[in-house]
Amino acid sequence: MKVELFTPVNYYGEVEAPEEWPLPPRGYSGEQGARALQLGYEQMEAAHEAGFDSLNLAEHHYSLQMTPVPHLVAAALGERLPNAQISLNGTDLPLHNPLMVAEQYAMLDNLLGGRLRFALLRGTPNEYMTYGTNPWESRERFEEAVELVIRALTEPEPFGWEGRYYRYRNIALFPQPVQKPHPRILLSANSVASARFAGRMRCDAGISFLAPEKAAAFVAAYREAAEEAGWTPTADNILYRQFTYVAETDEQARADTGDQWPQGKGIFSSDNLDQLQAMVTAAGAMAGVPKGVPLDPAMAPTLGEPFRGSPESVLAQIRAAEEHLGMGRVELCVVVPSNCLTHEQVVRSIKLIGRELVPALHNSTPADV
Repeated sequence: MKVELFTPVNYYGEVEAPEEWPLPPRGYSGEQGARALQLGYEQMEAAHEAGFDSLNLAEHHYSLQMTPVPHLVAAALGERLPNAQISLNGTDLPLHNPLMVAEQYAMLDNLLGGRLRFALLRGTPNEYMTYGTNPWESRERFEEAVELVIRALTEPEPFGWEGRYYRYRNIALFPQPVQKPHPRILLSANSVASARFAGRMRCDAGISFLAPEKAAAFVAAYREAAEEAGWTPTADNILYRQFTYVAETDEQARADTGDQWPQGKGIFSSDNLDQLQAMVTAAGAMAGVPKGVPLDPAMAPTLGEPFRGSPESVLAQIRAAEEHLGMGRVELCVVVPSNCLTHEQVVRSIKLIGRELVPALHNSTPADV
């Protein structure tokens, strides 16, 4: 199994209401921002030295995460670590012009010399308030945009596009990506519909934070759709992301993280009731709930228990998830949005994972599910 690190590149400076969205910009310090980026690089460098297989970033807006434009962080990281596999997991595609996204990834793959992987995602509900994107169009707009991005990355001749949401007379991506036909692309498989779309598009499938026993049905839907599309995914096509903290003992891990770990109040919460209602409405729209119909709490996803404890305990937890999902890649999020862990604790956990877990997982064979 491959072991990957997801790094939010958190801002460690003091801010007002750090767990709220949007984060008030009045408390931002340029000095602390530069420090946050340096600490993020140190965490990723520690993971690379510890034998992690990929260093992963993602796009988030108006929060403690310093990656609203993760391509820039990835490009600089590629210069610092010229042998590291780098993945952007991922871009909130409906928020952007898909051709610009394709150009950014093609350019980044050239800068990295073919070391890029990326994910195309719909984003979290709050993100739809970033640029005023219509969440009711989320799924259809996203699926058309994915097809357009892949076509733009692979089409050798200029072409036009006449879709429902996107219309372009001339498309001719130059430069093209180094990797052919394109860098590996991951799509979310956090629902049956998303999983089937990932299988149909011959992309990797990503499960994020869900309870493995519940997400097993989504993996089955992914495999079924892939077979219908004429290909067979391997374990390496399936990634599972979960919050992770490893200490020398179970007791030390719990003492370091506390009862509210990993998210405390929650990064997408708000004391502004209008803002909170807007997030709930966007979540309903993305879930396909008709306009005017209240969001059923039963529709909320069942989250899995974070990986937390001694190396032996966390290894057993990952193995249990593997039994349900058959994943060949596990993406560990050691830094969490609420900044409840210090940089030193994060680096210590990363090094312990590298010393105790990475060799054991590398030497394992995928579970048969």
